[in-house]
Amino acid sequence: MLGTFPSMFRRTRLLFSPATLVLLSGLATAACGGENPKLMVTGIEPDKGDAEGGTYVRIRGNRFTADGPRNVKVYFGGRQGNVSRFESDNVLIVEAPGGKPDEVVDVLIVFDPGGQLKIPQGFRYYERNNQMPSVNDLNINKEAKDKK
Repeated sequence: MLGTFPSMFRRTRLLFSPATLVLLSGLATAACGGENPKLMVTGIEPDKGDAEGGTYVRIRGNRFTADGPRNVKVYFGGRQGNVSRFESDNVLIVEAPGGKPDEVVDVLIVFDPGGQLKIPQGFRYYERNNQMPSVNDLNINKEAKDKK
């Protein structure tokens, strides 16, 4: 006999309206790293470069250009870098100035308008090895020859 089994489908009431669900999902997206309406810097890569200068770095963040044109200056421990260009709204390309080998410096980004943002101890200088390797560098008996 048909119809003796309970209904497999129940009709349930929605606890939230579709508009409320859209609002809640938007809030969750914002809380989990969606578009941030504030100008910010999140990092620099590479975070080290040649003490003689000339290393191109990418400074990452957001809203670099979204709010209109900005002037920007970037300082590596007090020495001004050469701003190359805005690659996008969240990437700024800068040529680092020279520094002292093994020196670790703060990177200060000054936006006009927008203010100053700092990456504490954001860049380290290293000394480039100018001497080219030779075949003798591979000789494991070199020390024995030097002692003779």
